[in-house]
Amino acid sequence: MKQKKSTEDYLKTIYLLSRQGGVHGAAIAESLKVSRPTVSVALKALAQEGYVWMDKSRLVYLTDTGFQLAKEIYERHQTFQELLVSLGVDRETAAHDACEMEHSVGPESFAAIKRVLERIQETDM
Repeated sequence: MKQKKSTEDYLKTIYLLSRQGGVHGAAIAESLKVSRPTVSVALKALAQEGYVWMDKSRLVYLTDTGFQLAKEIYERHQTFQELLVSLGVDRETAAHDACEMEHSVGPESFAAIKRVLERIQETDM
């Protein structure tokens, strides 16, 4: 099922922040450059969709479903970024463009792009 871009951005951000420890709404707001009230509304929607939950201290956690989806989004991002870098795009531009690309490609096209990147990486070894 295709998610909204903002949902995917929140899930990916929570996933990345959680790798560094507990995730608070303020960290999400800072990372996404949005207000804390915006994050609060988004987290409520993500919780209703079954992607996140919060404990009593307001730390944010991904559910199993949210974790799996976030991991897939992050994999798409990393794949696009590495492909662009391997094509000569500077890392900062590649990271920015990968953020846009990760939301717009379907599973079949993504699998084909992954295969192309794997072939490029094999020839670089």
